[in-house]
Amino acid sequence: MTRAGGKRRVLVVDDASNLRELLTLLLDTEDDFEVVDTASNGAQALASAEQFRPDIVLLDLAMPVMDGLKALPGLRSRLPEACIVIFTAFDQRELVDEALKLGADAYLEKGASVTSLVALIREATDRKASGA
Repeated sequence: MTRAGGKRRVLVVDDASNLRELLTLLLDTEDDFEVVDTASNGAQALASAEQFRPDIVLLDLAMPVMDGLKALPGLRSRLPEACIVIFTAFDQRELVDEALKLGADAYLEKGASVTSLVALIREATDRKASGA
């Protein structure tokens, strides 16, 4: 799940612009990640997925226009090999379960430390790549 040059291409999807910017800065400082695009809702994420073919999608659930749960099936069909990581503030098990049923590979809660966030994204993508 690593492209030429050793970088995992990431699409960051969240309606909060400051969080998109923070995640982009964080991941771009890592040697193995490259943020290829950002989106503020699920509809934009679907268009971006078609254009940029990311290896990883960080996807918020609660967004205007099209939320993460509605976008998930389309993202999964467009990016069958990608690792889709739900990244949300929601702490509701039923939403997590629904996201996993719809094709998400992992779930991360907002508020995790920067170090653990990067480690958890790596772990999820490595697990997806190994087929575990």
